[in-house]
Amino acid sequence: MRRLLQLVGCVATVLLAATDSTAAAESRCFADDFLFGSATASYQVEGAVNEGGRTPSIWDQFCRERPGVKCANVADDFYHRYKSDIQLMVKMGLQSFRFSISWSRVMNWDSALHGMRPNPDGIAFYHALIDELNAKNIKPILTLYHWDLPLELHTELSPQGWLNSDIVQHYAEYAMLIFHEYGSKVDLWTTFNEPLSFTTAGYATGREAPGFTGSPTQVYTATHNVLLSHARAVQLFRELKNSHVINDKARIAIVLNADYAYPLDESNPDDVEAASRKMEFDVGWFLSPIVSGDYPSVMREVVGDRLPRFTPEDTELLKGSYDLFMLNHYSTRAATDCGSSVSKTECSKLAIGWQRDRGVDISQTVPGTRPRSEKALKDSHCASFTAYPPGYLETIKWLHKHDTSADILLTENGWCGDDEIDNPDQLWYFQAYLEQVHKAITEEHIPVIGYTAWSFLDNYEWGSYESRFGLYYVNYTSESGSPDFYQPKPSDLARIPRPSAKWFQKVATSKCLNADETSATTTKTHESGGHSHHVWRWLFGIVAIAAVGFVAVVVLVFFVGRRIWRHFR
Repeated sequence: MRRLLQLVGCVATVLLAATDSTAAAESRCFADDFLFGSATASYQVEGAVNEGGRTPSIWDQFCRERPGVKCANVADDFYHRYKSDIQLMVKMGLQSFRFSISWSRVMNWDSALHGMRPNPDGIAFYHALIDELNAKNIKPILTLYHWDLPLELHTELSPQGWLNSDIVQHYAEYAMLIFHEYGSKVDLWTTFNEPLSFTTAGYATGREAPGFTGSPTQVYTATHNVLLSHARAVQLFRELKNSHVINDKARIAIVLNADYAYPLDESNPDDVEAASRKMEFDVGWFLSPIVSGDYPSVMREVVGDRLPRFTPEDTELLKGSYDLFMLNHYSTRAATDCGSSVSKTECSKLAIGWQRDRGVDISQTVPGTRPRSEKALKDSHCASFTAYPPGYLETIKWLHKHDTSADILLTENGWCGDDEIDNPDQLWYFQAYLEQVHKAITEEHIPVIGYTAWSFLDNYEWGSYESRFGLYYVNYTSESGSPDFYQPKPSDLARIPRPSAKWFQKVATSKCLNADETSATTTKTHESGGHSHHVWRWLFGIVAIAAVGFVAVVVLVFFVGRRIWRHFR
């Protein structure tokens, strides 16, 4: 009897151990409805800048006037190659694709109206793109504005562009058009991509279009008008949703970018305050108004009267103007006050306005930060991107605490590399950062609903083709970046998958980080939406438990039967 019980114990141990190992593997998986996707933006990939009725944006002018800045007349030629690129997405198993609308492709300036009017050819292009995505079961994530302001909204307005309060109405008319055209086809929307980036680079440091710098107020005015435009668009979105122009399940947000800041010395209260100030000036600047209706208190204290005021009507419109949070993250830095003894950045060297008001040195990194390759570091754009995976989790937690009920969609994350195809740093980056996403969900219980890799293709990185983020390498030609127009040959701009693309394909199709272990059990394709490995694991657990129970019953029957037989004998 004792040996039989030992046998049962051994069987149970083996079967349960197998079940436990399966559960352990399962614990590194994401939910079946978790979205694995990738992203691009209109001016960065489309090309065809003079086709289909498109008119110039501020970037078409900026790249011609600013020395050393390349143009995107052809870029990745996505305008002509989107169908074959979507086939690559299907092959990768992507469930979502984030893209932006080129405002000056779908609307053109009408001098008689002193405003923009619809361009049917441009509108038709995005219908075709969205229809192709939906036909392939890839969820479109539509960005209304990714930095390419129609040129006339800069040159024909005074003050220019986002400095003019009239831009709010122009943007509302644009948003209304897009909502009516695509509202029944798109479930995930964003009003603006990284307002921090295009307002500070365009109206403070002057590094990007329109290139303004030197003003203590312009960046705050531009940001104020962006926020009011966002709030107005969300109001229109909800009105159209209530009238069934937009899908009932559709949601809208604004994409915020956040590079996390740790205190340079965590035991130094001044560094702790500097890190906090950096987060409030970078992220709270946009997050606080949509959550609470006003700018962060630290900004009110530091900037004073140079920071615009919201009217009570503005506050009511802004507060709650999001259905979920959307987050871009790339890097993590160590922060200290620019006036501290250990600062490597003099306060006087910071740009007048926002950067000097923030007053933080973020040139230093956290111990354990992964260094850039020497080749990539030669590009100043890449030099500012540093990899420290735990900072991603901290950023997600920082955002989550502002509204614990809000879902979070991770809308950009990626490695700034060079023209190397077999880039091991990029592969490491995606693996390490997705681990942090998994921790956010399983350990912190944060409702993250998707992860979007930046970028699907190598693309135009705002003045240069040197910085490479693509899952797919693109072989640019000597004419890439030219201000002149040229017709690329079919062999130009070929898409070549990097190792990270192949790994990401396994993760996207298996929904598991231990993709190599689980991919063998994934038997259905992305198009069928199958996840049969989950079913088989569940069945194996039931069979294991049933087997243990069966053996136990057999032993019990045998033992009782033998006792009865001995009694009557």
